[in-house]
Amino acid sequence: MKFHLLKIKAIHRLTADSVQITFDVPTVLHEEFSFVPGQYITLDIDGTRRDYSICESPNNKEWSIGVKAMEGGKISTYLVNDLKVGDELKVSTPNGRFTIPSKPNEKRTLIAFTAGSGITPIMAMAEYTLQTEEWVNFHIFYVNKNSQSVMFQDKLNDLSAKYPQNLHVHHFYTQEDQENFIYNGRIDEKKFDLILNQLIDINEVDEAMVCGPEEMIFTLAKKINEAGIVEKHIHFELFTTAVKPEQVFEKTEDEVQEVNVKVTLDGEEMEFVWNREKNLIDAMLDHDIDAPYSCKGGVCSSCMCKVTEGEVNIGENFVLTDSDYEDGMTLACISRPKTAHLAIDFDDV
Repeated sequence: MKFHLLKIKAIHRLTADSVQITFDVPTVLHEEFSFVPGQYITLDIDGTRRDYSICESPNNKEWSIGVKAMEGGKISTYLVNDLKVGDELKVSTPNGRFTIPSKPNEKRTLIAFTAGSGITPIMAMAEYTLQTEEWVNFHIFYVNKNSQSVMFQDKLNDLSAKYPQNLHVHHFYTQEDQENFIYNGRIDEKKFDLILNQLIDINEVDEAMVCGPEEMIFTLAKKINEAGIVEKHIHFELFTTAVKPEQVFEKTEDEVQEVNVKVTLDGEEMEFVWNREKNLIDAMLDHDIDAPYSCKGGVCSSCMCKVTEGEVNIGENFVLTDSDYEDGMTLACISRPKTAHLAIDFDDV
């Protein structure tokens, strides 16, 4: 993960508590900041890191994020209320695996379930897909409190007008009644069944995306799978989790006390001794190794690396696939020592 100091190019108010922030990425950095729709950047503000999804299609050559002020959220509140055009922020190059394959020569149906600021990566996916796939049907099921709290409302309206045959936006409100009862309230298991019966044919769906609160993601991902969509075609994004890193799995008595670790990062090799009391990321940071990280809880892919020697115990996570495990990948933030010698490679990912 590499950071650059970028100036704020524009700030656009989306709702009373959310904004779209656009960064001025110099031409010389365009290749480094290239991204796939659905990916995010990480902001480092006084040592605190937060992930924010890019909300523009790569075709637009703009780097923007959507930010909603969260109650008690120091960083999000600052970004929404105090950040000014011309200010500079420490911004990472794009990262993340919440992406879908592009198939411009096929007719297909995509569905996205989202709530609140979870719409941000969906905006990039939808716009890019509409720009590049003539025969796509893209359904967005979007939950908010009311019509005044809808982020990117103007952009959604513009895209719907430009691609009336391809984009279908379904707004659900939890605190504002609508004429059709199906659009009132959150999308829970019962509401999902109604959507399948009245709004879409699940048999025609090729890819499904879910981005929002943790409970919504787990509930809908399970329901989509039960409805007949296989796991590899169900994509979801988590930036936070209720599970603390130290609670992800119990320590076992067979864990070694100290490990000699060799790290390959940005073409350099470094060595240090890892104590089992800390996760691998914190141990690296303690030894002045600029390890890539963000969530520290197994919900993003920032710290993914390959184990080339030795073994680690890894707890529950929402990132690694079966093929990742087969390839020897791990997440440094939730790794614990299993052997006395370990070699990991952040470059071979």
